[in-house]
This record gives sequence, structure tokens and C-alpha cells, in this order.
Amino acid sequence: MVETDTEENSSEKTIQEKILLRLMQEERKPVTDFSAGGSVVTSPLVRNGVVYFGSCDKNFYALDAENGKMLWSFPTEGPVVSPPSIRSNSIYFGSYDRNLYAVSLNGKLKWKFPAQERIFSKPSVFQERVYFGSCDGVLYSVNARTGKCLWKFKTNAPILSQPKIYKKTIFFGSNDYNFYALTLDGKPKWKFETGKEAGFFNSVIYNDTVYFGSFDSHIYALKANTGNLLWKFDATKPPNTPIKRKDNFLFFGTRTHFYAINTEGKLVWKLPIGNHAGSGVSVFRDMVFFSGNDNHLYGVDAKTGKVVWKFRANGYISHTCPAFYNGKIYFGCWDCSLYCVTQNAELVWRFETSLSCPSLVFSEQNGQETEKQPIEWEETEEKETELEEKKEFEYGEPSEDYTGELKNYLKGKKYMD
Repeated sequence: MVETDTEENSSEKTIQEKILLRLMQEERKPVTDFSAGGSVVTSPLVRNGVVYFGSCDKNFYALDAENGKMLWSFPTEGPVVSPPSIRSNSIYFGSYDRNLYAVSLNGKLKWKFPAQERIFSKPSVFQERVYFGSCDGVLYSVNARTGKCLWKFKTNAPILSQPKIYKKTIFFGSNDYNFYALTLDGKPKWKFETGKEAGFFNSVIYNDTVYFGSFDSHIYALKANTGNLLWKFDATKPPNTPIKRKDNFLFFGTRTHFYAINTEGKLVWKLPIGNHAGSGVSVFRDMVFFSGNDNHLYGVDAKTGKVVWKFRANGYISHTCPAFYNGKIYFGCWDCSLYCVTQNAELVWRFETSLSCPSLVFSEQNGQETEKQPIEWEETEEKETELEEKKEFEYGEPSEDYTGELKNYLKGKKYMD
């Protein structure tokens, strides 16, 4: 195994690292609230040589993917932890200032739409509509060109995950313990009740089956058209990452292990990690990438679960699903940076956001908010989403809706159905 550091290795945890571990112990829900600070806790997206991402410093950034130089930044009034989506030369993302933004590729505001609460969810764009969830428990549909609200669907708890569109149906989980299926007009088709929150992490849809995790420690497989349960997998601990799929295998992490199971719900392998996965996971070619709370990004063989390499950053790597472009890996970090490393775990560049002080965080326990604590670090699918006739594939993690050759995907061409 190859290990690469950005600083000298140290087994001694700082006091601040212990604070974060205390906040994220088993009985607590995942940390989803962030104050202003420079931390990058969202997933970047790379397209046409540009890296797009938000930061808790309230800015949305565009960088040159090759050298990390800033091309532009767009200010909001709150931390930006919503991963961006791009369609038709517009970038869509949410902010903790309660607005969904549509911004041009050169960083100019097109419109913004006010929700009633903070936006953590990644937007989905389909047929001139943008769908996203909010901490107000509402799933919104707005016009992609104007930002006009088309409809709202109310649940009883925050919706933090990205809504997925498959066969003209919208699928998403809510922290009211339910997983929902709606028509494109916002009418309910079915809902499935789990034992705990089901709205933290993104689902996967493949071969008419919906796969998602619940904080009740299970991975569920439901029939997409009816919501009937096909199987559930007991992970013994709550999932702490979204599910990612490659071929007939599903990958996800919990607070103690990282798992590979097949699409029939059978265990393929599990990797003890000793510390929970950091809420982000990506699959690229034959490798799975995820972070632990030990400040490392791990590269693991997808077939065997063997750790091939790990890269030590200068802080905790959380809520960021790595993106891939031109042989490089991009991910955010609590140390107020976005990293670019090679697929051999060598640092290419690191971009520092406008604030050097990491964000404050707090979580919940038994419905009560804990005190905000500073986190400081040593210097150290069948088609998952139906698109229109012409598909314009975004750079970043290859979508499960693309089945062509990877070399063509990376060229960023347009494809026909």
C-alpha cells in the first residue's frame, strides 16, 4: 500500500479532532450544520477543464482544473454545501442562505429562488425543471430558465439528498423516516417507511430497482414502480455515505466498515476502517475512493476491498465525493482547501478558500442541538436520470446513466439516445 502525506505523519489527534469525533459518535446524527468558515464540505464538479464547487466561506468557485488558479467566485449569504449541477450553460446550487442559485458559466447571476430553509441537497435538472430538497422538508420544482416555482411537495423533516429522476418518476428520501416516489407534477405515487431517517444520502436506481440507506442501519432495495420491498441488508451500523454503483455492485460506508454488496443484497467484501467513512464516496474504473475521519482519502480495489493507497490531507475530509478529470482526483477538505491529486496519490495543487479558519459545526442528539464547536486542524442504471434527446454529460464522477466508452465520456462530447 502506498501512503502519501501533505505533512509528517502523526498518530496523536488534536483536541479539535477529538471534538469532531465526539460530535459524530454513534448515537448522534451526521453533522449537517456548518457556520461560516473556509471549509469545503461539498462535492466538486469538473467540466471542460473547470472545477466548480462551493465553500463554507459563502462563495461558489470556478478554478482552472490543471493549475488550481481561480477563474471567478460568486458570493452568497451563507455556507455553500450543496453540490452543483450543470445543464445548458447554467450552474445550479443551493446555499445555507436559503436560496437556490442559477449562475452562468462565467459566474453571473441568472436568477435565485428563495426556499424557506437552508439547502443542502444537490439539484437535479430534467426537461427545463430543477428539483431540489430543503431543510424545510419541502421538495421543490422550479423552472430552470426563470426560477419560477412550479410546485412544492411537503414532508415532515429535512430533505438533504439529491432527488433522482427515473422513468418520469422522482425518488428521494426524507428524514421523516420515509422514502418517496412522485410524478413529475409532484403527485405522490408511493412511499416506503423505514425505521429512522432516510434523507441524509443519495439513492441509486438501476434495473427498475431503487437502492438507498436509512439511519436504521439498513440498505433497502425497492421495486421502482410500486415501492415494494425486494430485500434489505443489515449493515449493523448506520450508513455514513451515499451508495455508489458499478456494474452489479453497490458500495457504501458506515461508522465501522466500508462495504461492497451485490445488487441482490449479498455481501461481497467489507473493509474494517476503525473510524467512520467521511460521508463521501466515488467509484472510478476499478477503484473506490472514500475518506475516513483520520484525514485520509483512501483508494481501494473495487473487486477485492484491498487498500491500494491513501493520501493524507491537512484536515478531515467530509461530505465530498471526489471528482475525476484528466487523470486527476479533486476533493474538498475541512482545512479550507480543495485538493487535486493524481491517481497515484501525489499532490498536484491545493487551492485555499477566502477564509483560513475552518467552519464551526454542530449536530443533534435526541432532537436537541449541541453547542457549536470550532474544528481546527494541524498544518499538515439503467439510466439513473433520464435526460432529453441530446445528453450532455458533466465531468466529475461518471454517471450511471452513461454506458459508452470512458474515453469518450472524458472528451465531453454530446451523445444521442
